[in-house]
Amino acid sequence: MQHTEGYLRVIAGAGSGKTKLLVSRYAYLVKEYGINSANILCVTFTNKAAGEMKRRIRSLIGSEYDTSLICTYHGFCVRVLREDVEKIFYPKEFQIIDTNQQKAILGEIYQKFELKLDHGSFEKIVKLIGIYKSQNRDYVQKMCIADKCQIKSSVETLDDQIIEAYLQHQKQIFAMDFQDLMFFTLDVFNRCPEVLEKWQDRLNYIQVDEFQDSSLTEMELIDLLSARHKNLMIVGDPDQNIYEWRGSDVKLLVDFDKLHIPTKTIFLNQNYRSTPQILRCANTLIENNVYRLKKDLFTESAAGNEV
Repeated sequence: MQHTEGYLRVIAGAGSGKTKLLVSRYAYLVKEYGINSANILCVTFTNKAAGEMKRRIRSLIGSEYDTSLICTYHGFCVRVLREDVEKIFYPKEFQIIDTNQQKAILGEIYQKFELKLDHGSFEKIVKLIGIYKSQNRDYVQKMCIADKCQIKSSVETLDDQIIEAYLQHQKQIFAMDFQDLMFFTLDVFNRCPEVLEKWQDRLNYIQVDEFQDSSLTEMELIDLLSARHKNLMIVGDPDQNIYEWRGSDVKLLVDFDKLHIPTKTIFLNQNYRSTPQILRCANTLIENNVYRLKKDLFTESAAGNEV
């Protein structure tokens, strides 16, 4: 908790007090180390987790501190874009569209093509849109051009035409979906170094929760933000990686120390939630995972029933 400078990797097993560590270190930085809370970015993956972390931190440091940078990746990107998106010729009043709004937009597009948008076709086209954006990040710059231009380089198939129509609709109403928030933020940073430098100066400390669920794009964002002060703590568990289907890469956690030198690694092995019998079963199963950092959970809890 009192390790403050440099790269810190915490491998936190299930039920080992990971959240308590994060909130306690944040409180230590503010109350004991004298860091302005507005200069600490604490990232997690869901609004619910961010809200709980914010509540617990406020109970430790008081409600008078600025805790607005305890947020999700998407929440942080919105903050960046609301401040400076006009630098890439996009209005600050851009819309953020959710899944229901995506369905409505795509429903209209499918009607124009005399097609029916059902659950299966919606899931398929949203996945294809996501793949296109991930592989062609220059689409952001095309969406920021005032003149009408083709965004997708090729529109040979029907799926291509639907994706192009979706992108054009987004451009017309100045809308971003959740994936766009990250790519637009990285585009602002890449095209406007002064904006990146402002955030690098501002963020003295960065903490990232559930790091095993981070993607290469999220790692790119965090590396950019932490490049100046290099005070980055990541917390995660390779054995709890379940989101590869949405782009997470457990190697980012396992190999973190190879790309961020020097890195101090701490293991949280004591479990406060389960019985010895459950942990023995879990350890035996999990040790078969190939890509991991070896750890064995233990507990001082009383014995329970056999699994």
